[in-house]
Amino acid sequence: YDRGGCQRPWPWQQATCSAREEHILNATVRIAFHGAIEVEDGYEIQTIWGTISHATVIDGRHLLTHNHFGIPLSQIQIYNRYAQRGFTGVSVYRLDGSQVIDHASLDSFTVVSQQGETVMLDFGTVEGEGLFKSAGIASAAAAEANSFRLAPGIEVAVIDWDGKGHTKVVWAEVESLYEEKGVSLMRVNHYVQVGASGGGVFLDDQHIGNNWARVTVDDLFNS
Repeated sequence: YDRGGCQRPWPWQQATCSAREEHILNATVRIAFHGAIEVEDGYEIQTIWGTISHATVIDGRHLLTHNHFGIPLSQIQIYNRYAQRGFTGVSVYRLDGSQVIDHASLDSFTVVSQQGETVMLDFGTVEGEGLFKSAGIASAAAAEANSFRLAPGIEVAVIDWDGKGHTKVVWAEVESLYEEKGVSLMRVNHYVQVGASGGGVFLDDQHIGNNWARVTVDDLFNS
């Protein structure tokens, strides 16, 4: 039985680990897209329904989260301006359920960057101060690319929740590192619950990515 780190802390480490968790949670919100749009995918029409997920506040005005839609959010914004049926708006909530943004239009943010499953949204400023900072929400530090090294066994902090409104930090270990479609990915030894996607993954209290789950269904009757 190995102890040490925040997965299995020694008694004198518990206060530090709790403070680190609080810092991460203070910079975490939930973001919801309301409504649905229809997108033509080849010869088929795909209906994309709104989602609710977690996001990390960066620099007082940006949200780093998971792109659930399979197409760039900027394309959805353009579509929404001309379609008869589209997303009705976006909302952002604190972890206690109180609203920061209530059904704002999709024009209320810009897509700063998007890579693979990760998207950064800019919600701008209020009287010269980042929107989320002006609402009293803390920001997390985002690690610069290539400024950190990962390897199996390294401890990371992962945002998860219980599916009923309680968000938490889970300390997990990196199991493997790999690349898919030019995007660097890592697998950890913890499976997040539905609704926790988009939540941050942190190394040494710096945001290094967002979590999402992939489900594989085996056909037991025809295998």
